[in-house]
Amino acid sequence: MEQTIQRRVKLIYPPSLIDEPLLYRLIQRFGLMVNIRRAHVEATEAWLVVDLEGPSDRVEEGLAWIQKQGVLIELVEQL
Repeated sequence: MEQTIQRRVKLIYPPSLIDEPLLYRLIQRFGLMVNIRRAHVEATEAWLVVDLEGPSDRVEEGLAWIQKQGVLIELVEQL
């Protein structure tokens, strides 16, 4: 059985990606449970602090995927 992990991360969106449904795609593609803890969204800047939960490989794959899309990731804490 695969280990389930949680990661709390800050996702920092560049202006060009603010209107993209990346969080939705992260949930759909990787089957992760996502809890939005804090958020700041404006026309030219956006960031979210989220808890991601799921199998460890899916969490890591999901973070790699969203980073490849152009979102910066800061690890807030390992839960």
